Parts: sequence; C-alpha cells; structure tokens
Amino acid sequence: MRTAAPVSFTLDLAGRTGPRPDQVARALVEAIASGQVHDGDRLPSTRALAATFGLARTAVVGAYEELAAAGFLVARPGGATYVEQGAAAAARAGAFGAAVPGTKPRRLAGASGAGEAGNFGVAEAVPVRSNPDEDGQVRYDLRPGLADAGLISERDWARAMRLAAAPARQAPDLREELAGHLRRFRGLAVDPADIFLFPSVSSALRAVAVTGGLAGQPVAFEDPGYAKARLALAEADAVIRPVPVDDDGIRAEDLRAGDRACYVTPAHQFPLGGRMPVRRRAALLEWAAAAGALVLEDDYDGEFRYDVPPLTPLRSMPAAAGHVVYLGTSSKILSRGLRVSWAVLPARFRAAMTRYLDAAGEEVSQVPAAFLAHFIASGALTRHHSRAMRTYRARQARFVAACREQIPAARALGIEAGLHLTLVFGADFDDVAAVARLAAAGLACLPLSAFCAGSRRTGLICGYSLLPETAAAPAAALIARVTTDLLYRQP
Repeated sequence: MRTAAPVSFTLDLAGRTGPRPDQVARALVEAIASGQVHDGDRLPSTRALAATFGLARTAVVGAYEELAAAGFLVARPGGATYVEQGAAAAARAGAFGAAVPGTKPRRLAGASGAGEAGNFGVAEAVPVRSNPDEDGQVRYDLRPGLADAGLISERDWARAMRLAAAPARQAPDLREELAGHLRRFRGLAVDPADIFLFPSVSSALRAVAVTGGLAGQPVAFEDPGYAKARLALAEADAVIRPVPVDDDGIRAEDLRAGDRACYVTPAHQFPLGGRMPVRRRAALLEWAAAAGALVLEDDYDGEFRYDVPPLTPLRSMPAAAGHVVYLGTSSKILSRGLRVSWAVLPARFRAAMTRYLDAAGEEVSQVPAAFLAHFIASGALTRHHSRAMRTYRARQARFVAACREQIPAARALGIEAGLHLTLVFGADFDDVAAVARLAAAGLACLPLSAFCAGSRRTGLICGYSLLPETAAAPAAALIARVTTDLLYRQP
C-alpha cells in the first residue's frame, strides 16, 4: 500500500485575490521558492492538502494542474505528484509571474553590453493559388497566423476608426494603452517609454539588430523557426546560427558564450507549438546574463490559450528586464491590415532606438496607431479577445478531433495555444508536394520543411482560425487522402 506524503509546509493564502486555484498555486510556488519544498519532493495528495488547509479539493486539483502545465510539478506513475527538477530556481527567478515576495533572485552577471504576415515568410516558395479548385476559391484556408477579422464587432471597429480619423480629436497614447494591455492579458508590467512601435515584427527585428549591435555577430535561432524573423535578422547582417528545438523549445545548453542573441517563441514555439517550461526559461536568462547577450522573445500569438493556464512572458521575470526584447503584433489579435507591431526594449536601448527611428523614418501610420489606441481604451479589444477565444477554441477542438479520427498516422503538435497546429507523421515524406496537391484541391496550408534551416523535418502547418467547425471534417479528410497517397502509395 502506498504511503501518503505528509503535509510538511505551509501555504500563505492571506490577502490573496483571484480564483482560488490560482491563489493556491502561487502560495505553493512561494513555498518552493522559500525552501519549504525542494526539487524532487513528493507532494501530498490533493485530498490531504485540501483537508489540512481547509480548502475545496477542486481548488487544489486546479492548482496542481496549473503548476504541472507551467513545468513546476510532474505527475509520475502511480498517480503521485512531484516537484520538478529546477522548479526552485525557476520560482526564485519569478518564472510564475511576479517575483516571489520576500525572496531575492540572484543578481545576473553581465548586465552591461550591448510574427508578421499570415504566410510566415514562405509564400514565395509555396504559393497559394487564387483559383485552385473548380469553384475558383480556396475552400479551406488553413494558412497559419491569420486572425478572423469577421469576429470583430462592426460597431466597435467603426467607432474606433471614426475617432482615429477625426483630426481635432486627441487619441490616447498608444504606448500607454499597450502597456495596460500587456499587463492585463500577458501579466507583463513595462514602462511605456520602453515600448517602440513598428509597421511589422520584421522591421522591429531589423531595428533591434542595429541598435543592439548584432551586425556581424552570431544569433542563435530556433530550428525549425519563423522564416520571416530569420530573414529580417539576416538582412541586418546578423549571422544566423540554427539551433535545433525539441518539444519544449530551445535549450540553454545548446547556446554558446559567443552568441550575441537568441531568438525564441517560448509561449507557442513556431512552428512546432511547444511551451517552454519554467526551468528552461530560467536557464535561458542565466545564459543571457553570463554571455551579456539578448533574448529576442517573439510573443506572436501569446494571447490565445486553450484548456491550459497561460505562461507569462520571459520578459515578466525579474531578471529579464536588462536582457529580453519582447515583440508583439496586432496582426494575430485583430488584422494584418493594421500593420502595428511593438518591441519592448531594455531601458539602456531607449536613446539608441530613438535615434535609429528618427534617422530611418520607419514609422507606424498615425491612423492605424490612433485606431488601435481607441480600440484598446474603449474596452473593445477586451470584448473582441473574449469572443475570439471562444470561437478559436471551438474551431481548434473540432479540427483536432477530426484529424485524430481521420488521420491516425499524424500527431498534432501545439494544440494548447495559438492559431495553428502542426501535423507530423511517423515517416518522412514530401510535404512540399503534399501542400501543392492540397492547394490544387482547394486547401491552403504550409510545409514544415520550409521552416527548417539546418535540420530536416516534414509535416503540415495548419491554421484553424478561418476554418468553420462544419468544415473541419472534410478538411481533415482531404489531408488524409493526400498524405496517405504520398506516404504509402508512391515508390
């Protein structure tokens, strides 16, 4: 008979606000950070912990699930839950949001020193035909990263646009509004003075490469990874060094002391969809501090989460402010047509970035900027996000279920978040040919191999934001027919 683990620590729940499971989760993170609970410790059962502290068992179950999703806890055979290795260091570093009260993260050395567009940068290699089927239409548009603009309230849109176009009306300051948006939706507290606006993430990356001194310097880059970001950095004369990723993203041990920066998509790795666990986040920041390097954090679709708690950005960790450049865009939230993206820079780059933008003249158009400021300030963005989340969640669930039923040879990656998933198969196949055949039949998606630099991986990257629930089954059936033919029937 298994012996129950005793409750040998305290949970400080006094004065906490928010959902009860979140309160319990944060109290447990504090217990881990303070040393009451150690890496590798077996935790009490949810029933025992609930009884000890007078909690509803559902609150403890929710807290355990939240911390397991974040990488602090791990369930092992037999049903027991343990503290993951590296959880204490991650907790002290503030990887679960704000710094733990009463603890001091280690000072990181080396403090001195220096996704836009729906096709993700491979449209030239794999064009989507405008009339691929007999009806002259793309019947199933599964290109990743395309927000469904049809979900936007026409009333909210028209009102914000009317206010933005009024010459005599003073628009809210977009940087102030973005700071509030990031705080509410991503748990990220930043100084508006550190937010810089760009027409695209690509232009932001080029500017960061110049002001951060990355020209001629090695930049570690996820492989497979976001092709347009890789191209933007290369255009700024950075030397791209592909680094393979696994299911949890990039590993700090694969980075070098000589790398001057590292590009990552930790909330939802593009294109494989992994969520970087907290211990890797802490290790990545330790590498950046020791190397005096920058971490380029692209949070391209971090607002969208399905059935898992959100992981706050790397930039929200206390040690990150001097090392992390946080990148975001309106294109995945609202529409590509707005062309408003942003970069949150370490404060030491303010003056250099201001000089760069003054000289380059690369500015965001005033009307879209004013529109977005009004849209956020009025609460319209909050309403839209709630509506979009419900719709995308339903579309994702239906498409995943259809893929599992009709394409049993495929494994769907990255289904917990974002606007796309990636189908990978047990065998290598010509995914470029598959995409071409699907396009001819009226389905648009992208090949995984097109995003690989030093590696060779194949699969299909499929967005579901524009896929009605009623179209999920026929779209999956079409993918099944094409991939089955390529995998099993061709010599």
